[in-house]
Amino acid sequence: MNIYLVRHGESEENIKGTFYGRTDCGLSDKGKLQAVILKDKLKNIAFDKIYCSPTKRAKETLDLICDNNNSLRICDKRLSEINFGEFEGKSYTEILKLYASECKLWEQDWISFVPPKGESYKELYNRVEEFMNDMLRENYDNVLIVTHGGVIRSIYSYVMNGNLELFWKFGCNNCDMARIKFEYGNLFIDSICHFDS
Repeated sequence: MNIYLVRHGESEENIKGTFYGRTDCGLSDKGKLQAVILKDKLKNIAFDKIYCSPTKRAKETLDLICDNNNSLRICDKRLSEINFGEFEGKSYTEILKLYASECKLWEQDWISFVPPKGESYKELYNRVEEFMNDMLRENYDNVLIVTHGGVIRSIYSYVMNGNLELFWKFGCNNCDMARIKFEYGNLFIDSICHFDS
């Protein structure tokens, strides 16, 4: 099985530099161009199944890179980005100012810390792990997953035997594409590609 992971193109919130997970925003003009470039790289792959985050930015990316496969698409809420709760829509500087005590706890234990009304990275990982376990039971040749940076880093951690400590050891830019292979019961990262727009 070949699993192609795509992070959505640049979004309106990426430009602002805010923390946003559940904030539902669309792609910027640059993000649309990134998706068009990626479409050319994927054009010769016949996908058996396509999974997508339910967010607008992920669905817009998918529409641009893979426009004729509606019957293969499944929107799965487990592929949504982490919920930053009350941190949503704020810059790191704003969060430090408004939530000083919470930020100290965040620095001490970033894996388990839960922002007010949000979720922890451990909770994000747990739902991604559940998704991956379900998906790997299927007998597909080529799978496309269009999602978010946090989800993709969680999948990398999943490949690394569930080691969430490795979460920040991988880059994940807008419209990057990775290929993960599942062969003979072994899951491994085959490639990570960045295409300049």
